Amino acid sequence: MTSTVFIKPIEGEMTDCIRECFEKFGGVESICKGNVFIKWNGTGPIPEIMTNREVILSTVEVVKEAINPENIYVMENSAVGFCTRLSFEIDNLAKRIEELGAKPLYLDEQEPIDVDFNGIALDKPIPMPKILYENLVEHKGENTYINLPKLKSHIQCGVTICIKNQHGLFYDAEKIYNHHLINEKIVDALNVFKPDFNIVDATTVIDFGPSLIDKTFEKPMGLLLSGTDLVAVDTIGSRLIGIDDAVHIEMAAKKGFGTNNFEEINVIPSKNLIDQYKIELKHDVDEIPIPKHPSRTYFRGTEKACKTGCLAFESARAQPEQKIRPYALVYGKGHNTKELDKHPGPFIVNGPCAVSELKDYFDGRQETQKTKVYYIDEHVNLQKAYKYAMEAGRIKLSDLSEEMPIPIERFLQLIMECRNNGGIFLPFV
Repeated sequence: MTSTVFIKPIEGEMTDCIRECFEKFGGVESICKGNVFIKWNGTGPIPEIMTNREVILSTVEVVKEAINPENIYVMENSAVGFCTRLSFEIDNLAKRIEELGAKPLYLDEQEPIDVDFNGIALDKPIPMPKILYENLVEHKGENTYINLPKLKSHIQCGVTICIKNQHGLFYDAEKIYNHHLINEKIVDALNVFKPDFNIVDATTVIDFGPSLIDKTFEKPMGLLLSGTDLVAVDTIGSRLIGIDDAVHIEMAAKKGFGTNNFEEINVIPSKNLIDQYKIELKHDVDEIPIPKHPSRTYFRGTEKACKTGCLAFESARAQPEQKIRPYALVYGKGHNTKELDKHPGPFIVNGPCAVSELKDYFDGRQETQKTKVYYIDEHVNLQKAYKYAMEAGRIKLSDLSEEMPIPIERFLQLIMECRNNGGIFLPFV
């Protein structure tokens, strides 16, 4: 089975570039019908890690050529701890969507319905936005799902492109659920929700993603990728950033969601563009060239620290001048308690391996030395990790807000608006 992927160098107006992405697959009229749901990547309110706003707005403009804008929904559910309104605030995205006649859709504020994914990681009924289930499952043939991911490396998944973007359909609690099985989880999502068309924002790409650890990790590429086969698009996207070990792409191919056989993928206008534009990105936390904050001490177990679990916490970086009370993060299996004895705490003990191995030890220290210890029983619980790190390091929200392009007053106002509208998210403050 041959799949086609279009690589479009960005030249001229973005709207014309987006239109060409549709035209290579029959045109917007042949792809879009009914209610059109456009899923972008709004991980958090940091402009560089989000889908380029001009890509989003230009997609709405092109879809409007075939669909009444009142039937166009631009949707996202941001990363754990961030209400989605924060990401829609960047560059006045929500307002600009509304000015085009379309609707911003904050998935974390939508009424849920339990959905059975029959999956490996999604092994129980999972709450999902009812509006998505009704339109993209019950009436799938009548409506359209367009996927607009950002091309980034990913410290847990290798890459985050079309398949990984499906994780943004879930509420926070479900993002946390079985996160150590993230590869299986995002492939499970395709059992129920599979995009009809994919346009990848490769205007810039992110090294050591998905967050922007350092400004230098954003690198220009100047491309769009498009196709109906999200596995094939991810395969080409991975090649463009020099990553060949993203296991979820192979998993998705084996389950029949598309092809990852490079020889069977028809790249237009030419596969030569891959070598022409290729940028070597990395995703190994041990290769991050930015030092860890001197006030954070990491105790990694000698026997086990899973890439898709606790090991990701080593990607945390902060400017050395940021005031952080010294604390330690303990994770993995196989620890020398004599080394732990040297640190006064507080401690964040993360994951079932570390908790089961060291709970008696730390309980004893809490009793005799009054050492503060925070336990996280799950493999990855970002909400607790953020919360405990702020408490242990005595980090204030105002300190974090200095790195975000949203004033603290507006930041808090948007969180309140989300809560008032029934927002289902797990704030870390």
